[in-house]
Amino acid sequence: MTPVTRRAALFALGVIVAANFLSYLDRTLVSALEAPLKEDFRLSSGQFGFLWTLFTIGYMVCAIPIGYLADRYHRPRILIGCILVWSVATIGSGVAQTAHVLYGCRILIGVGEAGCLIIGQALIADYFRKEVRGRALSVFHLAVPLGGTAAFILAGMLGEMGWRELFYFAGAPGFLVAALMLLLIDPPRGGEEVHRPAQGGIKGYLQLFRTPTLMLVIFGQAFAMLFLVCLIHFGTDFFVRVRGMDAQEAQISLGVMALVSGLLGSAVGGYLGDRLAKKRRGAYALLAGISYLLAMPLLLAGFRIETKALFLPCLTAGSFFLFLCMPAVNAQIANVTHPDQRAKAWALAVFILHLFGDTFNPPLFGAVSDLHGRLNAFTWFSFSLILAGASCLLASRFAGRDVDRVRALESAAPPPRPV
Repeated sequence: MTPVTRRAALFALGVIVAANFLSYLDRTLVSALEAPLKEDFRLSSGQFGFLWTLFTIGYMVCAIPIGYLADRYHRPRILIGCILVWSVATIGSGVAQTAHVLYGCRILIGVGEAGCLIIGQALIADYFRKEVRGRALSVFHLAVPLGGTAAFILAGMLGEMGWRELFYFAGAPGFLVAALMLLLIDPPRGGEEVHRPAQGGIKGYLQLFRTPTLMLVIFGQAFAMLFLVCLIHFGTDFFVRVRGMDAQEAQISLGVMALVSGLLGSAVGGYLGDRLAKKRRGAYALLAGISYLLAMPLLLAGFRIETKALFLPCLTAGSFFLFLCMPAVNAQIANVTHPDQRAKAWALAVFILHLFGDTFNPPLFGAVSDLHGRLNAFTWFSFSLILAGASCLLASRFAGRDVDRVRALESAAPPPRPV
């Protein structure tokens, strides 16, 4: 087996992070354009929420087959195809003349972007040693706030050029990133970890259901998504209608809030998780559980307080704890999963957390918002973070046993095969 050099690993990390950045920019841009899209396509809040649902359907349905392919074939090449699909669909969103065409493009964006989370994290887990895996994944997840922030700031600062042109501007860079992806090697599955091939196909997925840490962490993420997606998708209009901001101020405020909380949360989550994992095998899940529970009261205060000097810092602090969870939960998934099943594990996570977390949630939130007001809707949905925290805390109780099981498989097996 030819080892992956540090330079090759860092280059690959940069390209994968760039792809993830564009992934979140392209998926979030529609949320930053709520007002013009609702006006031009005559959408209600519920119909606007359906745009996220359609994205989720494409994302969720393709996750399982992409995970299956990624555990068998050349992963960078599969990811290239995914990038091209979502980039073309983003440009197509700008071309759309009817709501139905826009709906179709949202499905295709989900189809393409499913591969980035699944394959990107699996590649990073194999490029870097498990001792620094949390920090490497935290860099990957920095793209979440950066991409989301870019979408809102782009809409706020360049909104005068028209929403169609913004979709063209966002979709075009994907072709450059896809070209750079051609330079990536596909590292041996498991990197330096000694392992034996795991079961494939449906049996491989069924095997994952017998890992309680994995399932509890996934459902913890799903509960968090019940709230987080609504904050992203409906946050701009909340700042306008409830807090009296103009559209540009609302877009930039939400973008800056995501940028500050996301950069700090992702960085702290990766560093702190790696430090704690040296002493406790379930440290990543424990860290996520505590963070979800700390986020809830801060976010609730941010929605209920009316003074700008107070509600923006509260929302930013609550979002910090949400972003802190992202590298933690995904490092925990990697550590309790067989190397030959990591892509499947993240595919299963994508399927479950989006099926239960945000497939039906945005239209439901939009309907509740229309009936009872957006402030009440955010207040009620924030309580899902208690369930998220409880799931991750329970996962930390099982993590030691699941980590030991994976280590036993690795130590009892022959060296990995070259890929």
